[in-house]
Amino acid sequence: MTRELRCDAKKHGELDEEGHLEVKCSSRFCGAKPGIIVLHKFDLVTGDLVSTHQYKEIGARHAS
Repeated sequence: MTRELRCDAKKHGELDEEGHLEVKCSSRFCGAKPGIIVLHKFDLVTGDLVSTHQYKEIGARHAS
């Protein structure tokens, strides 16, 4: 089961079953752009980047 890390205004990340922290990245260098969401997973013990995934944002409209 994952646990969400939130304040009153925003979701900041999630902790997964393996002890990894998943956060949304807004950097274009990682591939974030309108309609594309980038999620990084970090190992909380070592601080190492475990994985990076890009997803299409549901309902996103792209300028042509």
